[in-house]
Order: sequence, then structure tokens, then C-alpha cells
Amino acid sequence: MSSLPPLPPDIQRTVGPLIVGYLLHWGLFGTLSTQVYMYFIAFPSDPWGIQVLVYGVYIAEVIQTILLSQSCFRTFATGFGDINAVIAEGNLWFSVPIMSSCIAAVVQAFYAYRISILARSYILPGIILFLSLLQLGGGLATGIIANQSKLFTDFLGLRVFISTGLWNGASAACDVLIAAGMTYYLSRTQTQWRQTRQIVQKLIRLIIETGTLTATIAIINLILSLLPGKPTYFQATSGILGKMYSTTMMVVFNSRMKILGGSQSENSEYISTLNDISLRKRAPSSSTPDPNGVLVTQDQFTVAMDEWPVTVRDTLVVLGVTCANPWTIPRQKTASEDRKESRLQLTD
Repeated sequence: MSSLPPLPPDIQRTVGPLIVGYLLHWGLFGTLSTQVYMYFIAFPSDPWGIQVLVYGVYIAEVIQTILLSQSCFRTFATGFGDINAVIAEGNLWFSVPIMSSCIAAVVQAFYAYRISILARSYILPGIILFLSLLQLGGGLATGIIANQSKLFTDFLGLRVFISTGLWNGASAACDVLIAAGMTYYLSRTQTQWRQTRQIVQKLIRLIIETGTLTATIAIINLILSLLPGKPTYFQATSGILGKMYSTTMMVVFNSRMKILGGSQSENSEYISTLNDISLRKRAPSSSTPDPNGVLVTQDQFTVAMDEWPVTVRDTLVVLGVTCANPWTIPRQKTASEDRKESRLQLTD
């Protein structure tokens, strides 16, 4: 058996970022899986287009995680102790820049569509789509160059600096525009419904936080790719770019959820596509109550959509609430209705 080449003294500079990147990727995949499961049980009645987006992005993320796990096994198991296995590109040229940029483009295009609903204009959404396609082109170019280089040591160069600059720079600019645009147009919404105002304010806060986070990761990845001496520190952040976009998208979707019995649930109007599910004692037909029963209430009332301001209707569409005419909204029972129902049950 031929002997393995000696390991360089600064091997940790190459192996360290790889390990950190894999750990962060698996952690974010667990977070994403939890978010998708919560969406699955909470919003089964969402429009089919949104469900296709959610589950399609999740399937792509599963494929990316499988490919990255295979690369990790090749590097630290079958190729353990072999420096050539550490610096080999393997399938990372496809699973990281190409898949991450594609996932980011889908999420950014979705936000551009939502902004077009709020803005009733295609100027800002058009700019966002242009930047999204620009980062997609940069990600595809980075993947093609990586496939041609075969080794990380031969990867960094002028062409990579340009393609990575387009990939991460355009992505960061796109995220900033999305956060600014969504914040501006949502803040213009005027409604008398306190719960709707709370949801809008929460959504604004989430969009600012998630947009800032994804833009920061993209900028950090760009900086690490341009460091002198061509270190491979960028591998710690490159592998999580796609997961950041999909996870933040799911966080925004699931922000419509409401935990009944929480600090915000008492005497409040609840607007969502969720059925109103209350964990409370159920009064069965028999004389013996079931203390462990679960009562699922679906009390609804109808509001003519013509009575709602246009900005409020558009905002509810952006929040993921399905609007029809007339519009049926699940409503949480008030405290007075609960007391009245309890008196009727005691009388019976």
C-alpha cells in the first residue's frame, strides 16, 4: 500500500472551516425541518402555490444535506489522514454554490412577488429580480469554476473573486432591498384591528432581522473568499447560505402562528388560515366529562371584502391569509362567549 503524503503543519486552517461548515449546516437543517413540520401541521389550507414553494425548497435542502454529508464522509472517513481528500472539491462545486444560489433566487423571487402586491408597482420588484438573477449567475459561475479546478488549492483566483463578488454582493444587496421594501410598504398599512397590527409589526421586525442576517452571512462569505494568502475559511459560511434563506423564509411563514393561552391570546381577534384549536375541557354528551378532551372550535364570521381598505387586503395576502369575497375568518371565542357556553352546559 502506498504511503499517504505528509500533512501540512497548518492543516487546521483547511480542516477547521470544513468541520465548522458541516456542523452549522446540519444544525440549520434540523431547525429548518422543525419549521417545515410546524408549517405542515399549522397551515394545511394555505394556497397550493405557497405549499409547493415550501415543500419544493425543503426537498432541495434535503438533497443538499445528503450531498454535503457524502462529502464529509469522504473527507473524514474514507479519506481520513489523506490531505488530497481534504482539498478535493468532490461534489461541493454543485451542492454549495449552485444549489445555494438557486434556493436563494427562488426565495428572493417570492419576496419580489409579495412586494409587487404591496407596492402595486413592478419597479422595486424588478430591481430585486435583477439582483437575484445576478447572484444566481455568480453562483453558477462559481460552481463551474470550482468543478474545473478540482482542488481547493487551485480554486481561488481572479475568476473566482469576480464570480463570488457577483454571487455574494448581489445577494446581500438584494436582501437589503427586500427588507427595506417590505418594511416600508407594510408600515403604510392602516387598520383598526389590533391583532392585525400586531401581526404586521411582528412581520416587519422579522423581515428586518432575517434580511439583515442573510445579508450579513453573504458579506462575511465574500470577505472570507477575498482574504490574502488564499485560506479556505470561506467554507465555514458557504455551506449555510442556502439553509439561511430557506430557514428565514419559514420563520416568516410561521410567524402567523399563535399559541393559544399565551400572553397575547386573551380577548383578541385572531386572523389566520389556522383553525382555532383550543386545549380545554370538552363537554361530551354523557354525564361524565372527559378532562383530557380536546375541543376544536371553528367559529367563523363573514366580512364583505369591499368594506376593507385596499392596503389592508393586500397586507393580509402578503401575510398568507387567503382572501375571498365574502371572506371567512376563523375567530377565537371571547371570554364572555366562553362563560355563556359554560352556563349553558351547566344548565343542560
